[in-house]
Amino acid sequence: MKTDILLTALEFANQGISVVPVATDGTKRPGIASWKQYQETRPTTAELMTWFADAQGVGVICGKVSGNLEMLELEGRAVADKMHLDLKEMAGNAGLGEVWDRINNGYVEMTPSGGIHWLYRIDGEVPGNTKLARKPGDEDKVEVLAETRGEGGFVIVAPTNGTCHPSGGAWTMLVGSAKSIPTLTVAERQGLHQLFATFDCVPKVEFVTEELAPKGVNLTPGDDYNAKVTWEQVLEPLGWKKVYTNKAGVTSWRRPGKSEGISATTNHAGNDKFFCFSSSTQFEPERSYSKFAIFTLVEHQGDFTASARALRSQGYGEARKELTSLEVHSPSLVQLHDEEGNIKESSWIPKEIGESELEEEEPPSMLRREDGNCLLYAGKINAIFGESESGKTWIALEAIRQELEKNNIVFYLDFEDSARSILNRLKTLRVKQDKFKMFRYANPDEPLGEGIGEIMRTQIMAYLPTLIVVDGVNAAMNLLGLDLEKNKDATHFSQKVLKPLRIGGAGILTIDHVTKSKDNRGNYAIGAQAKRADIDGAAFAVSVALPFGRGIDGALDITCTKDRPGFVRAICPDAKTVGVANLKSLPDGGIAVSISGGAVAISNADQRMEQVSKFLETHGYEMNFNDIKKRLRDEGIGMGSDMVRLALDTLVARGAVAVRQLGQKNLYAHKNTFIANDVQVWSPDATEPN
Repeated sequence: MKTDILLTALEFANQGISVVPVATDGTKRPGIASWKQYQETRPTTAELMTWFADAQGVGVICGKVSGNLEMLELEGRAVADKMHLDLKEMAGNAGLGEVWDRINNGYVEMTPSGGIHWLYRIDGEVPGNTKLARKPGDEDKVEVLAETRGEGGFVIVAPTNGTCHPSGGAWTMLVGSAKSIPTLTVAERQGLHQLFATFDCVPKVEFVTEELAPKGVNLTPGDDYNAKVTWEQVLEPLGWKKVYTNKAGVTSWRRPGKSEGISATTNHAGNDKFFCFSSSTQFEPERSYSKFAIFTLVEHQGDFTASARALRSQGYGEARKELTSLEVHSPSLVQLHDEEGNIKESSWIPKEIGESELEEEEPPSMLRREDGNCLLYAGKINAIFGESESGKTWIALEAIRQELEKNNIVFYLDFEDSARSILNRLKTLRVKQDKFKMFRYANPDEPLGEGIGEIMRTQIMAYLPTLIVVDGVNAAMNLLGLDLEKNKDATHFSQKVLKPLRIGGAGILTIDHVTKSKDNRGNYAIGAQAKRADIDGAAFAVSVALPFGRGIDGALDITCTKDRPGFVRAICPDAKTVGVANLKSLPDGGIAVSISGGAVAISNADQRMEQVSKFLETHGYEMNFNDIKKRLRDEGIGMGSDMVRLALDTLVARGAVAVRQLGQKNLYAHKNTFIANDVQVWSPDATEPN
């Protein structure tokens, strides 16, 4: 038995930390077959005694299970570069010297590759694993300089040794033990991590894009200003304090009103840009600014044209040399420029058709019918509309259920209902609890403010939903102050709200209302014609064919009113009748939705008549109305009183059911078999049914 390994494991466990053994194959993984449960529940003493009887290494699991434990690591390559000494000096200059001393007097160990581990707890929630600083490596790889192990993360600790590491080296304790692990506030942790993040050297896409962008032939006022002024001249008059400049030339800054820590950096990776961490300034966090951009924001409220004009009047930039004749210049020299001299693109200028535009249209891939054909297009705007309580939302929810069952992400922008209502309906459709982690819901109650659209696009690219539902187009337009009847406003809504949602290739499904007057309804929803014109997928009208409710089966007719790609109309027998959505009430209170298609429905009432006829034939004896209604429901055939009565009266009239009066009650019995003929296979020569 390796006594030191066992005692270390027990010491960590006594401090409320989840401990597991380390694999001895050099993979640096837990040494037990299944360890996920120990991310939520700490092992028992008996388990520890069994595991560590002959173990070579100790591993701990970070996060909530271990009292909000987190590990901060500086890789060996960074230690060899003396980055820990730079961090010590930066911490002192940033007013974080006491925090730095606390973690260095708490728990510090060295890894076999020469890296440093700091263990500490946080007085708040622990995020997941995070890479704080990286640099470009050999063979197109990225080398990590500093990172954390957060919620659920696995860390190997001293005195682990032997074959637990590929080199055979050991983890060595430098300072402290499990008993001396310190606790940091969330703010202290954030300040500490920002120090490490200043050493990140991976070029950002936005910087490289800007550096590669063609410039105009003139030196613009903005470029001239960027080259001539210093960051001290720009930031110090605004109350910012310079904290520290590291050997890579990155300068850390502290915002006005703050006495410790850092709030921003300049010249990250040599880009000469200002990058702000804090959300408590006039600058957007996690965004870069040039000196000219800050001058424009502060002095001219973001108006770059006015800002450039003011700088030009102060002598910055060169006079623009205008082209005098298109005939003596190559067309490639005739370009649009912004005030900073950068070339601008315009959607007005005809361009060569790209390969993506030449690809064939994709058929619909969502909202599947029973025959396997789908109705909704990915990457396009689709629509469902109908009267109030026409069941249109149930169709949308069935599309959502199908996507969640495929483990796809779905976004729901709800302008009419509530999260509780939508989630309860999805539960009624038997969406499993674990699928809701893929469902993201928003209930907007404010105008689309500046920056919200960018955040939304970022969320879409992060999660890549396959379906985005916009429930309540009219309510959404009203929220944004747009007029439903004006084509200009309808086009604005499509351009600013709907089309940007397609950035990640998601199919958009809008839910809209029709007017109650069928005479004035037309083939789309309430409002301007532009609402329909902007649909580039398919649009469907939904109406009640058979009323439904709790415990009562129903049916909805679905009609295609627009199909720009043409795949949906191709599966409709008359180019418009999509089929019938059958809503089946289940004995446990749930609802099953199925969409039949490929045939034209004649009468849903006949289906009910066949059910009643078969029911009476099966039981073989007389029953009164109330008995029939009750037993139908007991057998899972949900049907309202009016429908049962209509079915019985019609069956009697057609000679399929016999009736005799006994006192004040009618007794019904089977007479002849009734078979519904409400669905006929369509053929080109068939006449349209009545």
